[in-house]
Amino acid sequence: MGILVQRQFSVARDDRREFERQSRLGVWENMRHNGAQMIAYGTWAFGGRGDVVVTHSVYENFDHWTATRAWGEFATENARVEETRHIRAIHAGRNRLVTESSARIIDYDDELSEPTPRYRNVGEPLAALPSTFGPQSIVEQSEFSLQRGGEDALASTLRDTIWPWLTSQGARIVIFGHDPLQSDDNVVTYIAYRDISHWNELKGRRAKVPDAVAAAREALHPLVESQSSQLLMVMTEFGASA
Repeated sequence: MGILVQRQFSVARDDRREFERQSRLGVWENMRHNGAQMIAYGTWAFGGRGDVVVTHSVYENFDHWTATRAWGEFATENARVEETRHIRAIHAGRNRLVTESSARIIDYDDELSEPTPRYRNVGEPLAALPSTFGPQSIVEQSEFSLQRGGEDALASTLRDTIWPWLTSQGARIVIFGHDPLQSDDNVVTYIAYRDISHWNELKGRRAKVPDAVAAAREALHPLVESQSSQLLMVMTEFGASA
């Protein structure tokens, strides 16, 4: 089970280009030296606060996350500190651009999710660049509140019917997980689309979907007590083009 940390930063609009630059060249590259990945950065296009920028960082587990903290072992390992000295200098002033921040965590299923973070030792290959559709692409964050015990049924329907069709149409399944600070019967998914028109073509009310996909979506209705989504617009070139 991997860990995703979503952080929302309040950054003045005039400072956002510099915040992204220091993040892209400094913070996120430093994360790769620690084996972590930043998989999506941007602003909420719809459904979220318009006054924040948002990052999504992934770790192998909580031990991995702890090692990357300012109090963690990576911060005091001399060889690692020396290895990343030039990178850390790039983002030395980044915190001064932030007036406030907040964070949430998502546990995600390794087999159903895209990221590949791992605990990295000095001298080993860096964590891979995350896949991305690039600037102005969309990452849809959806949250489901389910009937008790419904996670397995939702996962199998998504995995076997709905997601194969989405990926055949060019979407990417990024995360399947849950928020451990909410009730047990919740699921959080992240799906990437090439742009807002691509998302609307596949997910809008008038989207043309195969009969099997439409039937699968209909079959989920009794299982899902509520569902809400937010659309993140990616605002960086960081990553490997998908």
